Amino acid sequence: MSTSPRNAPQILKYIAFGMLSVSVVLVILGVYYYQKEDAFLKECTLITCKITSIEEKRLGKAYITFAEVNGNYKPFLHLVEYDASDEELGYNEGEVHEVYYYSKDPAQSQVKGFFENHLTSFILLITGFAFMLDFPILLLVVSKTKKQRMAQQQYGIKDEVISE
Repeated sequence: MSTSPRNAPQILKYIAFGMLSVSVVLVILGVYYYQKEDAFLKECTLITCKITSIEEKRLGKAYITFAEVNGNYKPFLHLVEYDASDEELGYNEGEVHEVYYYSKDPAQSQVKGFFENHLTSFILLITGFAFMLDFPILLLVVSKTKKQRMAQQQYGIKDEVISE
């Protein structure tokens, strides 16, 4: 298929359905990852912890030691990576946070927060819905282009005029 102006609406239609297909895949992946992340959080115990120490051996990579306030769980390390040129760590010694404590591997425990717990699924869902919004817009463009082409054919309007 060549890319002449005559078959541009057809190409746009293929692009629109391709984007719709990609958006459906992204939304399905987003839902899958949300369920996977949620299942992991259900295996965890929600506990209240206090930050006892912060060790930053390398800029942008901090090891935070959390200790449960009641002393029912042993202290554990939590690795936080961040862009040191853009932002600060966001944690201070002595702060109290709710933590999803994973008893099988305490290093996989996560601080409670929507973006900390569901970032992957959030990005996939937002990207999928954005692609899904492009589908009707592209079909609208295809429709308008076809109407213009029909008007040009009906009234004899030519794309190129050669004058002397």
